[in-house]
Amino acid sequence: MDDNSKYRELFFEETDEHLQNLNDQVMELENDPERVSILDEIFRSAHTLKGMAATMGYTTMAELTHKMENVFELLKTGKLAADEGIVTLIFDCLDTLSAIVEDLRAENEGEQDTTTLKNKLDNLLASTKAAPKDETVSEANLNETTIDDSNFALEKLDSSDISVIRDAHDKNYHAFFIKVSLDETSMMKNARVYVVINKLEKSGDILYSDPDVVTMENEDFGNEFTIVYLTKTEKTAVEEQILETSEIECVVIHEITAEDLNAETAVVDAAIHPEADEQNAETETKPTIIAKPKQATNHNNAMNQSIRVDIEKLDSFMNLVSELVIYRTRLEEINEDLQRSELREPLEQVSRIATDLQELVLKIRMQPLSVVTNRFGRMIRDLSNELEKDIDLVIEGDDTELDKTVVSELGEPLIHLLRNAVDHGVETPEARTAKGKNPKGTIRITAYQEGNRVFLTVSDDGKGVNPTVIKESAGRKGIETDHLSDKEIQQLIFHPGFSTAVNVTNISGRGVGMDVVKQKINELGGTIEIISEVDKGTAFRMSLPLTLSIIQALLVTVGTEQFALPLGVVRKVIRPEPEEIVRTHTGEVYYFEDETIPVVRLQDSLDIHTGVEEKPYLIIVKIDERLYALAVDNLIRQQEIVIKELGKELKTINKYLGATIMGNGNIILILDITAICNERNVAVYV
Repeated sequence: MDDNSKYRELFFEETDEHLQNLNDQVMELENDPERVSILDEIFRSAHTLKGMAATMGYTTMAELTHKMENVFELLKTGKLAADEGIVTLIFDCLDTLSAIVEDLRAENEGEQDTTTLKNKLDNLLASTKAAPKDETVSEANLNETTIDDSNFALEKLDSSDISVIRDAHDKNYHAFFIKVSLDETSMMKNARVYVVINKLEKSGDILYSDPDVVTMENEDFGNEFTIVYLTKTEKTAVEEQILETSEIECVVIHEITAEDLNAETAVVDAAIHPEADEQNAETETKPTIIAKPKQATNHNNAMNQSIRVDIEKLDSFMNLVSELVIYRTRLEEINEDLQRSELREPLEQVSRIATDLQELVLKIRMQPLSVVTNRFGRMIRDLSNELEKDIDLVIEGDDTELDKTVVSELGEPLIHLLRNAVDHGVETPEARTAKGKNPKGTIRITAYQEGNRVFLTVSDDGKGVNPTVIKESAGRKGIETDHLSDKEIQQLIFHPGFSTAVNVTNISGRGVGMDVVKQKINELGGTIEIISEVDKGTAFRMSLPLTLSIIQALLVTVGTEQFALPLGVVRKVIRPEPEEIVRTHTGEVYYFEDETIPVVRLQDSLDIHTGVEEKPYLIIVKIDERLYALAVDNLIRQQEIVIKELGKELKTINKYLGATIMGNGNIILILDITAICNERNVAVYV
């Protein structure tokens, strides 16, 4: 086995999960201190966390977690009550543990000082005048089973191994059969096994292990493993060495004597000589029938239903599937030209397999929204306490899944929205009572999937966004608002540097945030709008694509160039008469469904110098709740395309999302419709 470095990534993954689980469970404990099941879950997570830290040799983290575990035990036994002070102290400890983990990731162990927190925990324990009970391991009624197990192990040794044990006896070595049982809650079994074996090999030799070392490294076993160990160390010292390792439930050691070896030799002889007494043979081999290994196998089969996969491997898988989609399209185009009937069926099969693979890899990359939202409960609690507000966070549909890339990028904009809701949206209990509202405010996150998009809303029941206040703030910035509706005025909140806050706080109101939110959502191929009513509340509605890798696109031509635009924003395609496009002082407009919408000629926006098409196609798109008409020369077709990133030399051009490779090998740029329409939108607001 290698050193602990091979387990670092596994340690960080498991630790992140346990810390998040502790945060969630402690939040629930604060709301319902009497629920014993919550304390059981908290205690298990803390115990596992302590064990993992100790196993990896991270002493500072293990010591702090151990003291927290003592407090949890007192809470569990009712000797302490989960009041606000204790819960806040626990959260402080969890924050420090998270900081320690980040330091460990950066290989800066020892940066965090935990002395103050440990003293507070010690004082809390001392105030109860009760010391936490020591963990003890009962070995009652195990001796008989152990002897049977040791016979079982000896039967698996060949004659040369038995000779080695005899020689070891002659040289005053002990031969021990050792059975180690791990905690059922252990999340890093391979690390525990490594530590045990590493300790033992420093003072002896391992002759045999069940399962073998490779199987144990892969965690392909239950909660028990056995070894035959040769050493000059005494039995009690060996036992102490093993029990020093965390998450060991019990250790049973049986010394293999000369009598054991003679008995095993007799069994082997009986197998070689069939004329031996049949009843004796059955008696000697009976201990080989043991139930526990079967249980371990069944448990292991259940555990192996899921595995962790490096995201880079998934990205590579996705890229290969994307290439397959490209060449599938190319083959289909070639066959259209050749018109070979014998190729039609194989191509249909290739197309079906490529589609199935594509759907599979997209599903594998999907993550629930809860990956992001599960940390928000703690954040809302802390901000509410800081601002002396009483706020509930309600999350609905957090099992809705999106591509991992989308999920990982959503955290920052959602935090901005939530902090604004706490600071500017929800009023203080006194203000809410004066308005006839419930003193406790509510912030709600809802999500649901519709087609190939996910709709996400962050709302509050606070004071709302007053259009009059926005108009005054816009006027100070020189933005003309007389011709805008209240709904359009509210959208101004997404302008850079725009804020209606009277007082700047350390939470929000610095004029940065809402424009960042919109920019990030747009970068993800989504849209965002604000809907607000004074004294009723505010809602931010977002529409996001399920994936950023493969999309449905509309292929068009502008002059002699071909482009692709995402089909998700297209509402309708029409070809009006030339006189239906009207020129005004702000540019060309088109009357669509009783609404005047701006016309964006892509040849002007993309600086393509060709003759003006007298009768262009207008592609009606919806961006941020506004309609635009994109003028193009011709439509080619609708097609599924694979998005490829542009090189670093082209990333500064903000009118393109990326590029795609067509079946004939041609490269087509994918238009960023949001950026193009926003450029046209400047004339409306300024």
